[in-house]
Amino acid sequence: MTGMMRGQSRQRGMTLVELMVAMLIGTVLIGGAISVYIQSRANFRTADSVARLQENVRFALDALEPDIRLARFWGLNNQPAFINPTGVVISCTGGTNLQATTFATQFIGAVESRDDLYDLDCAGLNPRGNSDVLIVRHASARITAPSVGQVQVESNLNGGQLFDDAIPPAADLPAEIRDVVVNAYYIGDSSFDPALPALRRLSLVDGGAQGRLQDQEVIPGVENLQVQFGIDTNGNRDVDRYVDGDNPLAAPGAAGAEIVAVRLWMLVRSETDEAGLAFVDDRVYTPADANLPPIDPGTTAGFPETFRRLAVSKTVFLRNSGGIGGP
Repeated sequence: MTGMMRGQSRQRGMTLVELMVAMLIGTVLIGGAISVYIQSRANFRTADSVARLQENVRFALDALEPDIRLARFWGLNNQPAFINPTGVVISCTGGTNLQATTFATQFIGAVESRDDLYDLDCAGLNPRGNSDVLIVRHASARITAPSVGQVQVESNLNGGQLFDDAIPPAADLPAEIRDVVVNAYYIGDSSFDPALPALRRLSLVDGGAQGRLQDQEVIPGVENLQVQFGIDTNGNRDVDRYVDGDNPLAAPGAAGAEIVAVRLWMLVRSETDEAGLAFVDDRVYTPADANLPPIDPGTTAGFPETFRRLAVSKTVFLRNSGGIGGP
């Protein structure tokens, strides 16, 4: 009996010191787990932001490249000077009428740009300053049937004629009918998110109450677009030099020069503000335009420093030759 009582007397609970030590160890372990979770979550947000940024860059280039490659394509004829736009009227959203030769079909088929400004007849959605406008015109890749309200071209080996009343003009055979494609790409200072710029375009659509040139968003996050043209001056289809859109050699119909390539430079930012992650973009970006100063996020207006960015450049060669001195 005495032995049993002695054994029971040795069974004791935790002392206050032991309890405090156990609580401290548990707190440290829980704090470490929370720290790992927070760091993992931050890494995931960063990786997701970078992945979405890269995806947006690819999407923007994929939208522009095939459109540019088809410039100056008019079915059976690739000479823009032989395509007659007479009789077709183009309207912007809101009903403003434009003669075909003032915007949509002027120098039809040539790529064209506005250097560091937006001065098109159709109003864009908050066009961003110090960014180029790229205009691309061509016929669609598919032969189509005549359609009322759709601007189309009937082309043959001698030239072509635009029409929009579903009545093809008389043409020498063989002849093809294709839809006319016109896209004017520019950077707007807002998108679905009013604080986020976007690559936008004025596109020629089927005529209706809303007009034939309608504003469309291509992809958000594009902050700046610069366009340079590769010029061939000797007829060998090689680029002799790259010039900005305001250079006389890049003007449609410039004597002794032909645009054979388009070089694009874009600055694209992520859709996520990473101020909460203490991210600061401390890089300086040099646009592909000697007239523009470097872009320094946080210092240059309109380029907040708490967003990730990618500067990308791509050169696209035109498939259709217009000949030296052609549009």
